[in-house]
Amino acid sequence: MNSEKKVAIYIDGSNFYFSIKKAFNCKIDIEKFCNKLIKNSELVKINYYIAPVEQFSNPVMYAEQQRFFEKLKKLNKLKIIFGRLERRKKDGNVYYIEKATDVNLALDLALDAQKGIYDEAFLISNDGDLSGAVKSAIDFGKKISYVAIGNRKSVSFHLKKVASSTININKDFISDMII
Repeated sequence: MNSEKKVAIYIDGSNFYFSIKKAFNCKIDIEKFCNKLIKNSELVKINYYIAPVEQFSNPVMYAEQQRFFEKLKKLNKLKIIFGRLERRKKDGNVYYIEKATDVNLALDLALDAQKGIYDEAFLISNDGDLSGAVKSAIDFGKKISYVAIGNRKSVSFHLKKVASSTININKDFISDMII
């Protein structure tokens, strides 16, 4: 019987990208980042939540995102879960809002805990709305580590409050994974 701790990683893709960019002004190798988090534990899954850019609305960004998705698909045990971008208009300006990614992440985090898929999960997001799902997973007897990226203003007070532990990501942590 394998006594190694089973871990899962749940990544709010857009939040992760912009948090790293804002805090460190770089891009990082996601595989190295995840491996450093889990250390010697048994990785059971990585779920990456993102809303795809529509090709007609921004062809350049669409092409760049598709190349990124192809790289992600090569990572062992990584699954991309898509939300959607909803087009909005205010004062004549068009903008997009990401929808369903946080709900999908919250459901997976709690339901996977209930199913016993992991012993510990790493949540990579600064979205405090996920705190209810974190609490539910903990109520199922799981350890949830909040991976906090950024400064006091961008890190979620609510996630820090409910998570089993908080891992503060700094420049030293990512220094060997910058791309």
